[in-house]
Amino acid sequence: MTRNDVVVIGAGVVGLSTAFHLARRGVQVDLVDAGEAGSGASRSNAGWVVPSMSEPVPSPAALRTAARWAGRKDGPLKIGVEPSAAYVHFLARMLMASRPSAFQRGLEATAALAAGAIDAFDDLERAGVSVERHSDGVLLLFVDERGIEPHLRDLRATERAGLPPAVGLGRREVADLEPSVGPKVVGGILCPGDQHVDPSSLVDGLVGRCLEAGVRFHFGAPVTDLAQAGRGVRLTAGTERMEARVLVIAAGVGSRDLGARLGVGIPIRAGKGYGFDFVSPPVQVRHAVYLTDHKVAVTPLAKGLRVAGTMEFGSENRTIDARRAAGIAAAMPSYFSPWAAELPQAWSGLRPMSPDGLPVIGRLPTRSPVYVATGHAMLGVTLGPVTGSLLSSLVVDGVASPLLEPFHPSRFLARKARRART
Repeated sequence: MTRNDVVVIGAGVVGLSTAFHLARRGVQVDLVDAGEAGSGASRSNAGWVVPSMSEPVPSPAALRTAARWAGRKDGPLKIGVEPSAAYVHFLARMLMASRPSAFQRGLEATAALAAGAIDAFDDLERAGVSVERHSDGVLLLFVDERGIEPHLRDLRATERAGLPPAVGLGRREVADLEPSVGPKVVGGILCPGDQHVDPSSLVDGLVGRCLEAGVRFHFGAPVTDLAQAGRGVRLTAGTERMEARVLVIAAGVGSRDLGARLGVGIPIRAGKGYGFDFVSPPVQVRHAVYLTDHKVAVTPLAKGLRVAGTMEFGSENRTIDARRAAGIAAAMPSYFSPWAAELPQAWSGLRPMSPDGLPVIGRLPTRSPVYVATGHAMLGVTLGPVTGSLLSSLVVDGVASPLLEPFHPSRFLARKARRART
C-alpha cells in the first residue's frame, strides 16, 4: 500500500489544475483516473474561456429555449426520460433554480469567480504550462435582432464583476470583424475580455508540468473501493491500493458515485454535448463565435474549426445521436456564407451538472478530509484553473476564499447536516 499526502481522483482540467497547484506548494500528489487525461469532457468541448458567459444553465432563458425547441429532435436542448426518482428530483430542483431571483444570485456568484479566470491562465503560462491560447474575444452573432438587447442586459452583471464591457455591433461592424458572415446576421456583441484555447493542448500542458512537479499519475485505474480510514482515506485504483491523508474528488459526472461510497450525496448529472472538428473548413473564422439563436459555439484552432453545442439530459453515456449532432452543423449556413461542408465524425462529452447550475466546490461533511470540485457545467475550461488554485489553498492552508462560499456542497445537504457544519 502506498501512502500519499493527497490523492486527486479525476484527470480533467479541474483535477489537473488542482494537482498542479498542490504540487507547487510542495504536496506529494497522486492523480487517479479510470481513463486517460481529459477523457471525460475536458478535451471534448469548445475550449472557451468565457467569464462573460457566467449564466447558470437553469435560467428563465433556458425555459424559453425549452419551450421554443420542444419536440425538435435536432434542437439545442433535450430533456430525456430516465426512470428514477433521483432524476425527477434533479429536474425539479433545476426548475426551481430557474426562478429569476435564484438565477441572478447564481450569475453574480459565478461571475465573481470567473473574474479571476484570465489571471489564472496567465499564472499557468508563467509557471510553464504550454497551451494554444487566443485572446481576440468572443463574438456573439444574431439572426433575430430581438435577442441583442436582452443579452446586453445580462452581460452587465459580468461587467459589475470587473470584466471589460461588452460592445453591441451593427451588421456592418460584424462584417468588418468576420467577413464570412452571411446576410441573415443582423448584428452582434463582442465580449473583448473572453478568450479561447485548444482544450487538448491545455490538458497536455497541465499533464507535462504536473509530471515535472512530481505528480504521480495512475491512468486506466478505476476506483473500485473507497472508504475513510482513521484520519485519512483508503482506496483501490486499478490494481493498486492507496492510503491518503487528503482526498480530492474532481471526477466530473463520476463524482456522484464516489461521494455515495463515502455516504455523501453529490447531486451531479450529465449534460451531454456534441461537436465536430472540420480540418478543412469551408470558411475562415477569425474569432470564437457564438451562434446565439441556435446555441452553437464555433472555435477556430490551429488544427481547424471546432463546432459544438447542445445540452442533453437523461443520457449518461457517450453514444452519438446523429440527428441531434447534425443539428449543430445545420445552423452554420444561417450565419456564414457560403457554407458547404461534409460532416466529419461527431464526438460527444458529458458535462457535470448540478441542479442549480453552479459548481460544487469545498470540503464534504466526512470525518476524514475529503474535498470535491465538480459541477462546472459548460465552464470547466473557464473555471478549472481558478478552481484548482483556490481549492489547493483551501487544502493546504485550511482557509476558504469567500469566492467559494456560494459553491459549497452544504447547500445540497439536509438541514441537520448543515447545522452540524455550522
